[in-house]
Amino acid sequence: MKTNLVAIIIILFFSIVVSLPLLESGLFLMHDDQHVARLFVFDEALKAGQFPVRWVNGLGFGFGYPLFNFYPPLIYILGEIFHLAGFSFINSIKLVFFSGVFFSGVAMYIFVKELWGRAAGVISSLFYLLVPYRALDLYVRGALAESFSFVWLPLVLWAFYKIYKTNKTLYVYLSAIFLALLMITHNLIFLPFMLLLPFYLLFLIWHSSRKLFTIYHFLFTIALAMGLSAYFWIPAILEKKYTIVDEMLLQNLADFRIHFVYPQQLWNWTWGFGGSAEGLADGISFKIGKLHILVSFAAVILVLATWIKNRNKFKSPFTIYYLPFTFFILFLFSAFMTTFYSKFIWEIVKPLGYLQFPWRYLTFTVLFSSILSGAFIYYLKLPVFKLVFGAILIFVLLFSNLKLFKPREYRFDLTDEIATSSEVINWDVSKTSFEYVPKEVTLYQDGRGVNMFSIKKSEIPENKLELISGTATLQIVKNNPDEIAFNVESLEDSVLRANVFNFPGWHVLVDKQNTPINDNNDLKLITFKVPQGVHEVKVQFKNTNVRTYANMLTLGSVIVLIMLIIRQVTNRSGRFEMRK
Repeated sequence: MKTNLVAIIIILFFSIVVSLPLLESGLFLMHDDQHVARLFVFDEALKAGQFPVRWVNGLGFGFGYPLFNFYPPLIYILGEIFHLAGFSFINSIKLVFFSGVFFSGVAMYIFVKELWGRAAGVISSLFYLLVPYRALDLYVRGALAESFSFVWLPLVLWAFYKIYKTNKTLYVYLSAIFLALLMITHNLIFLPFMLLLPFYLLFLIWHSSRKLFTIYHFLFTIALAMGLSAYFWIPAILEKKYTIVDEMLLQNLADFRIHFVYPQQLWNWTWGFGGSAEGLADGISFKIGKLHILVSFAAVILVLATWIKNRNKFKSPFTIYYLPFTFFILFLFSAFMTTFYSKFIWEIVKPLGYLQFPWRYLTFTVLFSSILSGAFIYYLKLPVFKLVFGAILIFVLLFSNLKLFKPREYRFDLTDEIATSSEVINWDVSKTSFEYVPKEVTLYQDGRGVNMFSIKKSEIPENKLELISGTATLQIVKNNPDEIAFNVESLEDSVLRANVFNFPGWHVLVDKQNTPINDNNDLKLITFKVPQGVHEVKVQFKNTNVRTYANMLTLGSVIVLIMLIIRQVTNRSGRFEMRK
């Protein structure tokens, strides 16, 4: 216990070291400069009673859009917890960044310690923290969701390994939970991970003494994970056809075909704060890390040498020989998937196109090379070698990579008031990300060939409601992200417009009766008629059948999971055991 505590303290120390820029006031410049605004609108929607949050105000150039119907919400749920605890929106986002760093280090330690011991676990954890792509995610891209997904990847591998090793259903449930959390953290990391995970599971099945039994529980785990996260992924898949997401993420500069990495970039490339571009014109670095590459190869050489030396002495345990080779193959495959040589795979597996950037597979080179660094320490065998080489590796790791963990520029004067102002949310943030606005809105291509939303800053509406024709007075009673309620006194038949994008789920009720919506305008805004007289009007965002069924599937999966856990806890033995 004390040894584990020391390891956690070491991980915490290095997590603080790489996170020191988060202690500065304000916030640093980053590519994905949307997190504070998104947390603000999430908080606004949640406090208005929307659960799960799907539709938000302000974004989408003031017209609102179903951001969390498509964008995984977990990091903002965590940010909301910090905010409700009393932290500002900016500091809440910083705490989510730090949580992703620290807990991912702990997760890696848990997994590798299970395989090869505490010393290996600590080394793997530090390699997982101090890697160039982590610095890129944190201080260049500001990819908060992707950075936090690092937490779940080792835990998923660990829980599946524990299923194989112990035959306890506790780990079936944990595997499902971790997979579901990965889905609602970053679905664009979940997708490629699910293409890699089967290879790992096949090796576990291959070495299992009860293969059919193991296959059954692996499949049950995945099915349960999909059920737990169904409320998010089912609407995200089935309702994306109502948005312009395909036009934004699959075409022009977002086309994955122009973002492949050249092999020399994986070894070394100039660090920068620009963007990803075609060919070798990238303004950022996609290097894996020389030390990570060298140690991965060294680990495999040590494994091979040990196997040759001991192959006639005893039967090789699974974790001693075969598993490191599995991780090495997955490491090489992940690196391969970043390069243009893998284009044929991307063309065959069409959903991969939504990743936009093949270099997202660097997430997995980080994962598997970090695991292999622990294997390297384990295969040194002699404690003095472990100590000496461990110290050398940590020194080289800090010397070569720590300098990357700093942003280009700070915004020391940034406050919540500035970051969550209507001008910033409605314009500055909205123009950087609007892929979830309704299909058929008017778009144009800028000089780079990128689809842009056809609106000027002066055209952003000041009021939520507009009188298009007729004579009427309006009195707003409720103005929530998912509901606008108002009284109208119309001296004649009138036409009103709610400055809200029309999207499946919006309804207009005049005196509690459904009224047809007309969105035949350039911005697909909700327009409707109100007859002469005094009326109560509600414009409400409700669940579609797809969302309702998806919510029910998640709720049912949660109930099943709770019942299974209760049954295991209350059985005679009180142990979490699998049964034939």
